[in-house]
Amino acid sequence: MLEDRSRIPESDGKANILGETGLTRAEFAYRELRQRIIDMRLPPGEPLDEESLMASLELGRTPLREAVKRLETDRLLVVYPRRGTFVAEVNIRDLGEISDARRVLEAFAARRAAERATGEDRGKLRSCLEALKQAPDGTNQTSIDLDAQIHRTIYATMRNSYVEATLIQYFALSQRMWNFVLAGLAPISGNVQEHVALLEAIIDGDPDKAARLAEEHVSHFEQLVQRSL
Repeated sequence: MLEDRSRIPESDGKANILGETGLTRAEFAYRELRQRIIDMRLPPGEPLDEESLMASLELGRTPLREAVKRLETDRLLVVYPRRGTFVAEVNIRDLGEISDARRVLEAFAARRAAERATGEDRGKLRSCLEALKQAPDGTNQTSIDLDAQIHRTIYATMRNSYVEATLIQYFALSQRMWNFVLAGLAPISGNVQEHVALLEAIIDGDPDKAARLAEEHVSHFEQLVQRSL
Protein backbone atom coordinates (compact mmCIF):
# COMPACT_ATOMS: atom_id res chain seq x y z
CA MET A 1 0.00 0.00 0.00
CA LEU A 2 1.42 3.35 -1.03
CA GLU A 3 1.60 6.15 1.49
CA ASP A 4 -0.76 9.06 0.89
CA ARG A 5 1.76 11.87 0.43
CA SER A 6 -0.77 14.68 0.04
CA ARG A 7 0.08 17.49 2.43
CA ILE A 8 -1.93 19.02 5.20
CA PRO A 9 -2.45 22.66 4.07
CA GLU A 10 -0.84 25.31 6.24
CA SER A 11 -4.23 26.78 7.10
CA ASP A 12 -5.69 23.42 8.08
CA GLY A 13 -6.43 23.05 11.80
CA LYS A 14 -4.89 19.57 11.82
CA ALA A 15 -1.48 21.04 11.10
CA ASN A 16 -1.91 23.47 13.98
CA ILE A 17 -2.54 20.61 16.42
CA LEU A 18 1.03 19.48 15.85
CA GLY A 19 2.54 22.93 15.66
CA GLU A 20 3.88 22.07 12.22
CA THR A 21 2.80 22.56 8.64
CA GLY A 22 3.46 20.63 5.47
CA LEU A 23 3.07 17.19 7.06
CA THR A 24 1.90 14.29 4.95
CA ARG A 25 -1.48 12.95 5.98
CA ALA A 26 0.14 9.67 6.97
CA GLU A 27 2.62 11.48 9.23
CA PHE A 28 -0.18 13.51 10.78
CA ALA A 29 -2.21 10.34 11.42
CA TYR A 30 0.82 8.65 12.98
CA ARG A 31 1.62 11.51 15.36
CA GLU A 32 -1.98 12.08 16.36
CA LEU A 33 -2.70 8.40 17.05
CA ARG A 34 0.58 8.04 18.94
CA GLN A 35 -0.32 10.99 21.18
CA ARG A 36 -3.79 9.58 21.85
CA ILE A 37 -2.24 6.26 22.88
CA ILE A 38 0.38 7.94 25.07
CA ASP A 39 -2.11 10.13 26.94
CA MET A 40 -4.63 7.29 27.37
CA ARG A 41 -7.37 8.70 25.16
CA LEU A 42 -6.90 5.33 23.46
CA PRO A 43 -6.43 3.10 26.53
CA PRO A 44 -4.55 -0.23 26.68
CA GLY A 45 -6.48 -3.14 25.19
CA GLU A 46 -9.00 -0.98 23.33
CA PRO A 47 -9.86 -2.05 19.77
CA LEU A 48 -9.01 0.54 17.14
CA ASP A 49 -12.14 1.89 15.45
CA GLU A 50 -10.80 2.89 12.03
CA GLU A 51 -14.09 4.31 10.78
CA SER A 52 -14.45 6.58 13.80
CA LEU A 53 -10.81 7.73 13.58
CA MET A 54 -11.09 8.43 9.86
CA ALA A 55 -14.07 10.65 10.57
CA SER A 56 -12.57 12.48 13.56
CA LEU A 57 -9.22 13.06 11.84
CA GLU A 58 -10.79 13.76 8.44
CA LEU A 59 -8.45 11.30 6.78
CA GLY A 60 -8.77 8.45 4.29
CA ARG A 61 -8.05 4.80 4.95
CA THR A 62 -4.61 4.76 3.32
CA PRO A 63 -2.85 7.30 5.60
CA LEU A 64 -4.52 5.79 8.65
CA ARG A 65 -3.30 2.30 7.83
CA GLU A 66 0.21 3.61 7.15
CA ALA A 67 0.11 5.09 10.65
CA VAL A 68 -1.13 1.80 12.09
CA LYS A 69 1.80 -0.05 10.53
CA ARG A 70 4.29 2.34 12.12
CA LEU A 71 2.59 2.20 15.50
CA GLU A 72 2.66 -1.59 15.38
CA THR A 73 6.41 -1.37 14.80
CA ASP A 74 6.61 1.04 17.76
CA ARG A 75 4.80 -1.58 19.87
CA LEU A 76 1.95 0.76 20.64
CA LEU A 77 -0.55 -1.22 18.57
CA VAL A 78 -1.04 -4.97 18.13
CA VAL A 79 -2.64 -6.40 14.99
CA TYR A 80 -4.36 -9.78 15.26
CA PRO A 81 -5.36 -11.48 11.99
CA ARG A 82 -9.15 -11.76 11.65
CA ARG A 83 -9.63 -10.04 15.01
CA GLY A 84 -8.52 -6.49 14.38
CA THR A 85 -6.11 -3.91 15.75
CA PHE A 86 -5.80 -3.20 19.47
CA VAL A 87 -3.90 -0.74 21.64
CA ALA A 88 -1.01 -2.61 23.26
CA GLU A 89 -1.34 -3.54 26.91
CA VAL A 90 0.97 -2.13 29.60
CA ASN A 91 2.82 -4.68 31.74
CA ILE A 92 5.72 -4.96 34.14
CA ARG A 93 7.92 -6.97 31.76
CA ASP A 94 7.78 -4.19 29.19
CA LEU A 95 8.84 -1.68 31.85
CA GLY A 96 12.06 -3.59 32.53
CA GLU A 97 12.96 -4.01 28.88
CA ILE A 98 12.19 -0.40 28.00
CA SER A 99 14.25 0.80 30.96
CA ASP A 100 17.21 -1.38 29.94
CA ALA A 101 17.20 0.20 26.49
CA ARG A 102 16.75 3.71 27.83
CA ARG A 103 19.58 3.40 30.36
CA VAL A 104 22.03 2.80 27.51
CA LEU A 105 20.58 5.34 25.09
CA GLU A 106 19.88 8.16 27.56
CA ALA A 107 23.41 7.88 28.97
CA PHE A 108 24.82 8.03 25.43
CA ALA A 109 22.67 11.05 24.58
CA ALA A 110 23.70 12.92 27.71
CA ARG A 111 27.37 12.15 27.10
CA ARG A 112 27.24 13.34 23.49
CA ALA A 113 25.25 16.44 24.47
CA ALA A 114 27.93 17.38 27.01
CA GLU A 115 30.61 16.90 24.37
CA ARG A 116 28.87 18.69 21.51
CA ALA A 117 26.82 21.47 23.08
CA THR A 118 27.31 24.84 21.39
CA GLY A 119 26.76 28.22 22.97
CA GLU A 120 23.25 28.27 21.52
CA ASP A 121 22.57 24.79 22.90
CA ARG A 122 23.71 25.83 26.34
CA GLY A 123 21.30 28.74 26.19
CA LYS A 124 18.40 26.35 25.53
CA LEU A 125 19.59 24.02 28.29
CA ARG A 126 19.79 26.95 30.71
CA SER A 127 16.20 27.83 29.79
CA CYS A 128 15.19 24.30 30.78
CA LEU A 129 17.17 24.66 33.98
CA GLU A 130 15.43 27.92 34.79
CA ALA A 131 12.02 26.36 34.10
CA LEU A 132 12.90 23.56 36.53
CA LYS A 133 14.06 25.90 39.24
CA GLN A 134 10.95 28.07 38.92
CA ALA A 135 8.51 25.18 38.57
CA PRO A 136 5.91 25.21 41.34
CA ASP A 137 4.81 21.98 42.98
CA GLY A 138 2.08 21.47 40.40
CA THR A 139 0.31 18.42 39.09
CA ASN A 140 2.05 15.26 37.97
CA GLN A 141 0.94 16.02 34.42
CA THR A 142 2.79 19.35 34.56
CA SER A 143 5.90 17.51 35.76
CA ILE A 144 5.62 14.98 32.93
CA ASP A 145 5.33 17.76 30.35
CA LEU A 146 8.41 19.50 31.72
CA ASP A 147 10.30 16.20 31.77
CA ALA A 148 9.47 15.69 28.08
CA GLN A 149 10.67 19.20 27.17
CA ILE A 150 14.02 18.58 28.87
CA HIS A 151 14.58 15.22 27.19
CA ARG A 152 13.76 16.63 23.74
CA THR A 153 16.27 19.43 24.28
CA ILE A 154 19.02 16.98 25.30
CA TYR A 155 18.26 14.75 22.30
CA ALA A 156 18.55 17.70 19.91
CA THR A 157 21.84 18.76 21.51
CA MET A 158 23.26 15.25 20.98
CA ARG A 159 23.05 15.68 17.17
CA ASN A 160 22.54 12.07 16.17
CA SER A 161 19.25 11.73 14.30
CA TYR A 162 19.34 7.91 14.36
CA VAL A 163 19.74 7.64 18.12
CA GLU A 164 17.29 10.51 18.59
CA ALA A 165 14.57 8.70 16.60
CA THR A 166 15.06 5.55 18.68
CA LEU A 167 15.04 7.50 21.93
CA ILE A 168 11.82 9.27 20.97
CA GLN A 169 10.21 5.86 20.40
CA TYR A 170 11.28 4.53 23.81
CA PHE A 171 10.46 7.79 25.54
CA ALA A 172 6.92 7.61 24.12
CA LEU A 173 6.55 4.15 25.65
CA SER A 174 7.81 5.50 28.97
CA GLN A 175 5.41 8.46 28.86
CA ARG A 176 2.56 6.03 28.30
CA MET A 177 3.56 4.16 31.44
CA TRP A 178 3.69 7.41 33.40
CA ASN A 179 0.14 8.21 32.27
CA PHE A 180 -1.04 4.67 32.97
CA VAL A 181 -0.09 4.88 36.65
CA LEU A 182 -0.47 8.65 37.03
CA ALA A 183 -3.54 8.60 39.28
CA GLY A 184 -1.80 6.32 41.79
CA LEU A 185 1.50 8.15 41.93
CA ALA A 186 2.66 10.41 44.71
CA PRO A 187 3.93 13.80 43.47
CA ILE A 188 6.78 13.18 41.04
CA SER A 189 8.26 16.68 40.99
CA GLY A 190 11.28 15.37 42.94
CA ASN A 191 12.01 12.82 40.24
CA VAL A 192 11.84 15.50 37.56
CA GLN A 193 14.07 17.81 39.62
CA GLU A 194 16.86 15.25 39.14
CA HIS A 195 17.34 16.95 35.79
CA VAL A 196 18.87 19.99 37.50
CA ALA A 197 22.17 18.18 38.12
CA LEU A 198 22.00 16.50 34.71
CA LEU A 199 21.50 19.77 32.84
CA GLU A 200 24.29 21.42 34.83
CA ALA A 201 26.66 18.56 33.93
CA ILE A 202 25.87 18.94 30.22
CA ILE A 203 26.23 22.73 30.34
CA ASP A 204 29.56 22.35 32.18
CA GLY A 205 30.80 19.88 29.54
CA ASP A 206 31.19 16.94 31.92
CA PRO A 207 30.26 13.89 29.79
CA ASP A 208 31.01 11.21 32.42
CA LYS A 209 28.85 12.87 35.05
CA ALA A 210 26.08 13.57 32.56
CA ALA A 211 25.98 9.94 31.40
CA ARG A 212 25.91 8.62 34.98
CA LEU A 213 23.11 10.97 36.03
CA ALA A 214 21.02 10.13 32.96
CA GLU A 215 21.33 6.41 33.65
CA GLU A 216 20.41 6.88 37.32
CA HIS A 217 17.36 8.95 36.36
CA VAL A 218 16.00 6.16 34.16
CA SER A 219 16.50 3.66 37.00
CA HIS A 220 14.61 5.90 39.41
CA PHE A 221 11.79 6.21 36.87
CA GLU A 222 11.63 2.43 36.57
CA GLN A 223 11.48 1.97 40.34
CA LEU A 224 8.74 4.57 40.70
CA VAL A 225 6.49 3.03 38.06
CA GLN A 226 7.28 -0.52 39.20
CA ARG A 227 5.85 0.25 42.63
CA SER A 228 2.62 1.40 41.01
CA LEU A 229 2.05 -1.37 38.47
